Amino acid sequence: MRILTRGDLDGMTSSLLLTIAEKVDEIRFAHPKDVQDGRVEATSEDIVVNLPYVKGCGMWFDHHISEEGKVSKIGHFKGKYGQAPSAARLVYEHYRRPEFEKFQELLKETDRLDSAHLNPEDVTDPKGWILLGYTLDPRTGLGPEFQKYFRWLVEVVKEVSIEKILQHREVKKRADRVRNEIEEFRKLLQQHARLEGKVIITDFRSVKDAPVGNRFLVYTLFPAATVEARILRGKEGKTVNVAIGHSIFNRTCAINVGSLCAEYGGGGHAGAGTCQLDPATAEEKICGIVARLNAG
Repeated sequence: MRILTRGDLDGMTSSLLLTIAEKVDEIRFAHPKDVQDGRVEATSEDIVVNLPYVKGCGMWFDHHISEEGKVSKIGHFKGKYGQAPSAARLVYEHYRRPEFEKFQELLKETDRLDSAHLNPEDVTDPKGWILLGYTLDPRTGLGPEFQKYFRWLVEVVKEVSIEKILQHREVKKRADRVRNEIEEFRKLLQQHARLEGKVIITDFRSVKDAPVGNRFLVYTLFPAATVEARILRGKEGKTVNVAIGHSIFNRTCAINVGSLCAEYGGGGHAGAGTCQLDPATAEEKICGIVARLNAG
């Protein structure tokens, strides 16, 4: 079997569990938007996890609310879909293997990070599995080697404690960078983020070579905000990407972000999601998105 996933802590934990439960020969990666656009193929040998359903796959595990309306159209499939704090939690519940029990702490922290149930210290001074998760997140800008790093971690985590993992030179250099650039990223946010009503608008389209950034740090700068819309330049300028997330400290936003992003061709969870816009109409759509967020 092959795993098809995304490169974050949830994908890593899911892959770890799946490699215990199934005979896995390869781990592949895909962007959710590419899956939604039909650019990713799968066969009966593929286990799709933490991504939208891919027609023809052998198994599917996902927890994104934007996929809920599609489940009935998919029909019967092997795997598990449902509302859960992480896709890894669904993999765990599906198999219930005794070998999984040693990873309870990792699973709990994966749930916390993927559902953004964090405290301010997890953002400004991350430790343990949460810190490891930040080193995995490709959104932090840690470079193209993350796929090799990801696959390596899937195996290392099976045998090595988190304390020793964080001391390994490959992990430590990434963890040190995450920690060291928190202040630099804070300054960047102060330059490019503003509050409009209840919505933080962070426009990074003009930023090149941005430092590693914790995506939750912005909420510590705008405690009154309920949600952020982060605008980024898409690949080769062909799209304008909008990443939306509820504040993890002021949890009063009532807008279902995954459903909102789905209206613009994207998707996600109730509290976080992304969409890619045509540059020609992006400004108008961003204004509409911000208005909807402020109304919720």
